[in-house]
Amino acid sequence: MGNKSPIGWALEPLRKYATFSGRASRAEFWWFFLFVVILYFVFTFVMMGAVGGMATPATHASLGMIGALGPAGLFMILFWLALIIPMIAVSVRRIHDTNRSGWWVGVFYLLYLLYFVMLIGAMGSAIGAGMSGAAEPAAAAGPTAAVTGVLGIVMMIYGIVLLIFYVLPGTRGANRYGPDPYGADVEQVFA
Repeated sequence: MGNKSPIGWALEPLRKYATFSGRASRAEFWWFFLFVVILYFVFTFVMMGAVGGMATPATHASLGMIGALGPAGLFMILFWLALIIPMIAVSVRRIHDTNRSGWWVGVFYLLYLLYFVMLIGAMGSAIGAGMSGAAEPAAAAGPTAAVTGVLGIVMMIYGIVLLIFYVLPGTRGANRYGPDPYGADVEQVFA
């Protein structure tokens, strides 16, 4: 299993689409991550090229150009939705490879959801205060915005901890989450 090509490693999480149990090697995790990032940039550049090609110096940002962002944006959302499950699954399996609970990843996504809700709430408070004619609309979101900012910093630190876990080598041999993803001949892989 340790002699796969980079493309083989990158496609492995798609084969294990929603498999959260077991372990994922660093190769599987990082090649898949690179694959997703490259696809995302390619789709983004194609989308921007198509939308930008509609603009001319005479038309500037026409309604047609802005309307083209709708289907392209929808495509990007569908792309993200299609890959979010294998991205979370391979992250959980990668954390399992370091003999840690997958809840390390789960807590990050729960914090992310809380951050998103609080951010929307802070923006809604500021917009509502601005629409009602308040002199300082940003002050209406003050406490919520402050807590959201602190939560953002906590998430950044937590993300760095996760990154360190992703980079660490997995436990050699079997651990409580399953056999070594490189197989029984792990000594030959690292020799």
